[in-house]
Amino acid sequence: MAHDSNKDKRRFNEYQNLFVDYKEGDVVIYDNIKNLECLFPLQQSTNMIVFCTRGSLKAEAKSNLSVIHEGSVAFFHSSLGIINSLGSHDFECKILCLSDHIIQGLLRNLASIWHNALYSNRLHVVDMNDVSKQEFIYYFELIHSKLKNSEPPLRSEIVQVLVRALLLELCYQFEQLDGNMSDQKMSQGKVLFNKFLSLVSNSDVKRQPITYYASQLAITPKYLTMLCLKYSDKTASQWVIQYTIEDIRFYLLNSHLSIKEISAKLGFANMSHFGSYVRKHLGVSPSEFRGQQ
Repeated sequence: MAHDSNKDKRRFNEYQNLFVDYKEGDVVIYDNIKNLECLFPLQQSTNMIVFCTRGSLKAEAKSNLSVIHEGSVAFFHSSLGIINSLGSHDFECKILCLSDHIIQGLLRNLASIWHNALYSNRLHVVDMNDVSKQEFIYYFELIHSKLKNSEPPLRSEIVQVLVRALLLELCYQFEQLDGNMSDQKMSQGKVLFNKFLSLVSNSDVKRQPITYYASQLAITPKYLTMLCLKYSDKTASQWVIQYTIEDIRFYLLNSHLSIKEISAKLGFANMSHFGSYVRKHLGVSPSEFRGQQ
């Protein structure tokens, strides 16, 4: 399961003048927000799931105007930003904020589906059918209830299971939409970006040189990084690090493999190199990180 420490609890910015229904580390819940702009600026690691329960809202982000109406769900990453939004007088919504860390940790090799859908420089709005609408409400209310009423450490375990189930449902929705959009309807650059994320996500050893991934896509490393910056505001190297770190988290916290075995499994040349890499990105040694669970 995803790690929960004091460091994780500082991932999200403090939101002033807002009622936060629940805030713990990688999960933040809001209810009945009237204006999405009041949530910005958010940290760059934030994924937002907005479910419109009443009325409608027009939101502008990076020159793209989207309409969120009752029963629809909007998904976007904080790097997108909301420039302007105008809600109807009766607009109400429920918002679930999840860090990149918990998305990656819970979805594992399916995270590329989520990333492909969100990193398109626009607000991603999905119209839910009646069954999906009701299920989404059930998920939200159950997560909300468990966050408020369960006792740690059981609370963390239960919430992560519920959040993962919700994410899997949403990934299925994304795949259904992608099935209706062939590669020919997407720009060639977006197709290559999607393929890059899938390559990294599905590689056992993710910490490969960017030249390796570029060669798999038959493009130059410079062009690959340009595409990543265009579609996600992250470099190719930053994506590789993000996926690698989540593999490290997973095996240190959820396996009985020794640190030496994890180091070899993830492609590190030796224990010293692995230890330095973990200290650089997680702030502690592999054994210290494992002992924090």
